[in-house]
Amino acid sequence: MKNDLTFAQRHPRLNLLFGFLLLIGLALLGLYVVYYVGRTVSSWLNIMLAWLKSVASNLDAVIIVALITAAVSIISVIISSIVSKIIDYKKNRQVYLTQKREEPYAEFVDMIYKLQSNINNPNTYTTEMMISDMAKFSKQITLWGSSKVVKQWVAFRDTCTTTDAKYENLFRLEKIMNSMRKDLGLKRTKKGDLLAFFINDIKTVMKN
Repeated sequence: MKNDLTFAQRHPRLNLLFGFLLLIGLALLGLYVVYYVGRTVSSWLNIMLAWLKSVASNLDAVIIVALITAAVSIISVIISSIVSKIIDYKKNRQVYLTQKREEPYAEFVDMIYKLQSNINNPNTYTTEMMISDMAKFSKQITLWGSSKVVKQWVAFRDTCTTTDAKYENLFRLEKIMNSMRKDLGLKRTKKGDLLAFFINDIKTVMKN
């Protein structure tokens, strides 16, 4: 009769034994390779050190100092080049992110001014329009917003429906705008300074 079972299925214990022996063999082979490579490298290093020692003993002190100075100069140039590349990369990355963040951050500030103007001119900025702008802003900062802006925006959305904390929500908005200013390379402002642009009595509220 034709047997369709594999060797592993017909003899599981033997298959396990062969696998274990193969694993041991591979481990021993790996250890031997590591030992051989280490021994070879050590031998080469000893030969190189002996050659350098013999060369140094035959060279004049002035030549040795010149060689050391040249080596230090080369190393310094390499290090300065690497540091310069890193600085250029970070600078270019910051410029790129700033360009991507300018539009959504500006739209966020525009949304706040629309909310304020709606107080003096009701129904000029409807709830549907606000929800649409908030959704668009959330979509844009998903990719380009800094981690701090994203965290503060999520915290604001969780509490923006709480009417008992309307002033606290305003200050949360100001924190978001200050984080945006920092992302764009600007300094933070004092508490209440940004809100004073569209809330005339914010300083009085803060004093009280």
